[in-house]
Amino acid sequence: MSLFSYITISRKVYTEIKTQKKFNRDFLIPYLNELETKYNGQFQSEQKGKILNYYGLFITSFLCSSYKRLYGKKLSEAERKRASLFGILTPVGDDLFDIDKLDIESIRQITFHPETYNATTFSSKVAKEIQTFELENVPFKNEYLLASKNVLDIQIETIKQTKRDISKEEMERITYTKGAVSVIIYHQCLDEIADAQMLDVLFFVGSLYQLGNDIFDLYKDVRDNIYTLINTCEDYILFKKKFMERVRLQNQKIMALPYSTKDKKEFCIVMNTINARSVVALDQFIKLQKKKNEKIDWWKLERKDMIVDMEKPLNLLRWMRYIKKLPNLV
Repeated sequence: MSLFSYITISRKVYTEIKTQKKFNRDFLIPYLNELETKYNGQFQSEQKGKILNYYGLFITSFLCSSYKRLYGKKLSEAERKRASLFGILTPVGDDLFDIDKLDIESIRQITFHPETYNATTFSSKVAKEIQTFELENVPFKNEYLLASKNVLDIQIETIKQTKRDISKEEMERITYTKGAVSVIIYHQCLDEIADAQMLDVLFFVGSLYQLGNDIFDLYKDVRDNIYTLINTCEDYILFKKKFMERVRLQNQKIMALPYSTKDKKEFCIVMNTINARSVVALDQFIKLQKKKNEKIDWWKLERKDMIVDMEKPLNLLRWMRYIKKLPNLV
């Protein structure tokens, strides 16, 4: 695609981000404050930042709006609200496991029958209210519930990543599935459900995004002793090669969708914007491994070795180069 096409796509994404920021100011921020008052609790500052700057901003404006543009439609206000509210539910759901230490049966009840659950903690009360709203308002309740089940099931399995002896095969299965179900459930908040072909596309989109999350969460995962494909990698040159092949397969599946070629190409470019950041980081890891001339033991390194500064001018240029390159891998 031409440079003008990339500029046009960038403007669309920028406009959508501006729209979502206004929605967050007008609705999401006041609603978070309302929840804190109503349930006499507080969102952690880091958690609130994730809601407003990632789940409730990037996911809705970047992912959900891109799904709609692929279908030749615009994200409605009702869809924006449902997706944004799920952006609260995502990090709050983590608290049900990590802080509240709720048993699995309690979390299943909040997931499938929130209206009957007797919530006693701040996080469980918030989760109950939002999941009740979603189940009352999503157009395709059964598909949303199936997506919710898949998210819960893989969340339970991630505990395996706290064990050093987890196999690469198991780690890969959990990583890819976790990423896939995470992007699929946001799709199932919309007015259209993802059919089998779109679900296949989203499996690749989500698995690549999860690898990206693990790349940029490298320091946090090492600190917390969470074992990932990234921090246990023995050969980053080979890892990058496999990553690029997965990008190619994703692109092929996107271009096989039954939508206009123009919309598919735009969707492919937007989806690969995040993957391009990941490849910049992998290049940094490759350089570090070559310097050490051995497998990297991240647990013996400092934080500065694990951080990829995407605001550095050179990294921004590399990112732009990969944004141009990755969508052409077919």
